[in-house]
Amino acid sequence: MEEDQISKENSIDIVLWTLSRALRKQTNIDVEEVKDDDDEEHILLDNGTSELTPAGYSMSTLLGLITDEKTDLECLIESQVGLPVMPFPNMDRSGKAVCLLFNRGLCPHGNQCHLRHLKGEKTVVCKHWLRGLCDDCEFLHEYDLSKMPECFFFSKYNACSNKECPFRHIDPESKIKDCPWYDRGFCRHGPYCKYRHRRRIMCEAYMVGFCPEGPECPHFHPPNTLPPPEQPTLLGFNKFTSTLLCHNCHERGHKANTCPHLPSNKIINVVKTAPTYEPRKQLADVVCFKCGTKGHYANRCTMNSMSFLRSGAQEIVQDS
Repeated sequence: MEEDQISKENSIDIVLWTLSRALRKQTNIDVEEVKDDDDEEHILLDNGTSELTPAGYSMSTLLGLITDEKTDLECLIESQVGLPVMPFPNMDRSGKAVCLLFNRGLCPHGNQCHLRHLKGEKTVVCKHWLRGLCDDCEFLHEYDLSKMPECFFFSKYNACSNKECPFRHIDPESKIKDCPWYDRGFCRHGPYCKYRHRRRIMCEAYMVGFCPEGPECPHFHPPNTLPPPEQPTLLGFNKFTSTLLCHNCHERGHKANTCPHLPSNKIINVVKTAPTYEPRKQLADVVCFKCGTKGHYANRCTMNSMSFLRSGAQEIVQDS
């Protein structure tokens, strides 16, 4: 009996020892977790954001695995994969975005493309499109402040009363180009030159032969080439024709009906012929409408306006 009692006490001690050991391990784990949570809270308070993603990786590790500049999704968006096609060609696409593949000549859809195809240089925003009065024209249908047309009132009167004017206000002095001859050192026109003469300090090192600072030099580097000669102005070329834009070739200076790129059978040749005048009749062939006789004009006739009746009555009497 005593042996059984001793064995039971030993077994109880073993159970208690195992339970106490398990409790110690659990308490140690809880203490470590609490310490880890405190460290994470300190990191969040110090840095503001955690460097670990929900998957357990740091952002620097994820970015280091990316070798390409663009992802597959970005490549698919740029290549316009899955873009719907218009049911009919040449439909209205004024509210659509610009097709990037068409500018590179790679658009496979052609006239049925869902996006807009811009032809030529559209560098000016259409002012009628801003009011909702234009569907599609040769001007740009996209609001871009740098490509807005110039304000008429500011360009003509140097003042604009509209505080919210959407058009560009360009300084008149900025339109004047720098004189290429004055930049080289001398301009023969002097103060009467139509170009702008700006006084700038020339770089001594560049004048000697070499400037180590290059284009970042604060001083002026004069050009070493002669400016091109000015082309003489054509007689038929004026300010009005310079604003014209051809709808066929998208070049300035002429209209579509006089475009030189049209086929020869469609070119309309406007021949300016001098007005032809018929030679005057001789005085012997002139018939007076008052008296009906030849040899003089009506303003030189000596008879009255009813004399032709008398002459007609006399002819009738003679015939009878």
